[in-house]
Amino acid sequence: HGYGVPTLAPTPRLGAAMAADLSSLRLARLRALEAVARVGAWTVCQLFVGSAATGGARTRLHFDQYDNFYLQLAGTKTFRLFDPSQSGRLAPYPVHHRMDRSAQALPPRCDDARGVEVTLQPGEILFLPAYWWHEVTTGPVPAGALAVSLNFWYSAMQQILSPEWPLGPPLRVELARQLEYLVADSFGDAGRAVPAFFRGLRAQVAA
Repeated sequence: HGYGVPTLAPTPRLGAAMAADLSSLRLARLRALEAVARVGAWTVCQLFVGSAATGGARTRLHFDQYDNFYLQLAGTKTFRLFDPSQSGRLAPYPVHHRMDRSAQALPPRCDDARGVEVTLQPGEILFLPAYWWHEVTTGPVPAGALAVSLNFWYSAMQQILSPEWPLGPPLRVELARQLEYLVADSFGDAGRAVPAFFRGLRAQVAA
């Protein structure tokens, strides 16, 4: 992986077929997509490979703090997507919880959240902006075949440091997280007083 300017350099530890695949990636097309999406610095590239045993595997509904281009190379992946404005309906875990950035509300509790579902076929790419909720399910993988995905992560720090006003849903999620950190750290209790504090604050604002 690189930082800033995309560079992919296969190492001797990779097999010849995988090295050839990496070398054949058309990074010029990726750069064109980066310009359209106005993403930050390229930070990490991840490769996901699954066998027949991974068919039906599903991630927990969560969001990431990075922009992401998700490229499907073999097999299929189905995404359930919710934009950041639906965060209240998905009941995120507290920031100090080990499941931070994951949703507590699972079907049918989150059925009132408005989302979309999309299935990526081989050769298709999905742009997943930072703070968008997503649950990913691997499609059926025949015996002897593989499910292969490649994603490119981009820093969203520039959006946070130089926000556009008024704040859109993604940065409102980040602002809420920072307020939660501030209250929890002020009480020195890793977040146990946060719900009571905000309930009291809401009551005073409404009064």
